[in-house]
Amino acid sequence: MELNQYQYMFEAEDKHWWYVGNHENFMSLLKRQRLLKDHVRVLDAGCGTGKWLDLMKKSNTIIETGLDFQPKALEYARTRGAFNLLQGDVNAALFNPGSFDLITCFDVICNRHVEDNSVLSNFSSYLTSEGHLLITVPAYNFLKSKHDRVVHTGKRYTRKQLKQLLEKNGFSIIKLSYTVSFLFPLALVKRMTDKLSFTDTKNHNEVKIPPQIINKLFLCVMRIENTILKFISLPFGLSVMALAKKKD
Repeated sequence: MELNQYQYMFEAEDKHWWYVGNHENFMSLLKRQRLLKDHVRVLDAGCGTGKWLDLMKKSNTIIETGLDFQPKALEYARTRGAFNLLQGDVNAALFNPGSFDLITCFDVICNRHVEDNSVLSNFSSYLTSEGHLLITVPAYNFLKSKHDRVVHTGKRYTRKQLKQLLEKNGFSIIKLSYTVSFLFPLALVKRMTDKLSFTDTKNHNEVKIPPQIINKLFLCVMRIENTILKFISLPFGLSVMALAKKKD
């Protein structure tokens, strides 16, 4: 994605309702499934500026690898802690079979420079026989916006499409749901409005932290949704999330 977007992400990840709410959801899911524990070997593929790595390391004594194509992202990540970081392309076969117990990958295979089938096939190879993948992708092509252009989104997915991709490339589904659902109507209006505006696309900042009262309200909504996600899957949303296990 555009270099300025890494700065925007780094500045927002600690407090923005989107990042905080999603990270709490991911952590809760991994903990419920007993997948995030001491000495687990974790690959965060497309680690960006490192907030998720930081949260996992603070939660457990993991053996982590953070992978990102952009050196600038890794510079930001290093300011968060002494992580094992690797600059590289997710399209390439970079690791030996069975190298990891868990792979996390958030909004990466949607990138216009990423071949999603081959990347998911590589992920399956990297995992042990009992390994798991936690992945998210943006939902619905009709939601494409200026933000997609600056972060280089090439494709958006339905839940069915992500399910088919995972099963085709050696995974069985444990949890599959749309997320960020309760705020979907507001986001839809914003995306449609953005398409009609003539603001500078290059410096577009979708993750600028909103006023404190709005940020707290939206995070509260996300936390209610995350509680519901523990029990059911949701029928629509801004993202699609899947927890999948490598097939025997």
